[in-house]
Amino acid sequence: MVKVAVLGATGFSGEELIKILTSHPKVEISYLSSRTQNPFLYEENFPRFRNISHYICEPLDLEKVVKVADFVFLALPHTVSMEFAPFLLKNNKKVIDLSADYRLPSHLYKKWYKKTHKDKKNLKKAVYGLPEFFKKEIEKTDLVANPGCYPTSIILALAPLLCEDLIEEEIFINSVSSITGAGRKALLDYHYAHINGNIWAYKPLEHQHIAEISHILKKISRKKIELNFVPHAAGLERGIYSTIYAHLKKKCKKTDVLKIYHHFYKDAFFVRIREDIPKLKDVVYSNFCDIGFVVRNKKIIIFSCLDNLIKGASGNAVQNMNIMLGFDEKEGLL
Repeated sequence: MVKVAVLGATGFSGEELIKILTSHPKVEISYLSSRTQNPFLYEENFPRFRNISHYICEPLDLEKVVKVADFVFLALPHTVSMEFAPFLLKNNKKVIDLSADYRLPSHLYKKWYKKTHKDKKNLKKAVYGLPEFFKKEIEKTDLVANPGCYPTSIILALAPLLCEDLIEEEIFINSVSSITGAGRKALLDYHYAHINGNIWAYKPLEHQHIAEISHILKKISRKKIELNFVPHAAGLERGIYSTIYAHLKKKCKKTDVLKIYHHFYKDAFFVRIREDIPKLKDVVYSNFCDIGFVVRNKKIIIFSCLDNLIKGASGNAVQNMNIMLGFDEKEGLL
């Protein structure tokens, strides 16, 4: 059994990680931490774990982490993980960071997250944790940068078409996300009375995930794109639905595009290519990303949806862990 620690256990992603890991047959949760001042029984705050496992969540003690865990998940806010990852890696721990701290080169990180990166040495070694395109690199690394939830839905949808040089460089994207994508924060906008039945756009054309999406798509396809991205927060418990608009460089039949997607994802268990338009409820509470599209003349609209807390965060992180440890990548995720 691999002993696993989760730092940031009380956030949405941390809670989802613990839910998945609790039923994973090859791991044992050995340490949980949060910003708490005093240790507490995890099930007291999260009753879903009652009578399952009696975990203790405590203030972070890195010295203790390296003694009791082999593998560490950092479910921490952006700009925080880079404070702790160097110590863990130096002590020969395998690390998956769910924040943005190891996803971008240092110059892009500073531009989009307004902070100078403190761990440029490990930043250069980190592998972007999208298994559908970087599985071989993930197998060999000790540090994975788990992708953002919006980028996962968008990169999986666009990469095959860009690799085949099938679409023009200017792309328009509308994405709708559950409010859980913003984390567990006590803000008025996240109050039930405000979010229920509501939807709004935020950070249009300037969301920080633009950098991640563009950088990784260029890395995969060697193509530069002009990304027009408008995210929306919606009164949904969980999930992301991305609608992507692009122009084809030549007329294509739907069957031609289907062949491209099926070719790229023939070995990707958690990506499902649909001949119809996917629905969000088909993927929530799962690690699947469903992709569909329509083609009209030289226009294509791609639809991509996933659970923002699972394939968009914790489920994908466990998938990466399985690959890093040589397990079946589906282990604990079905």
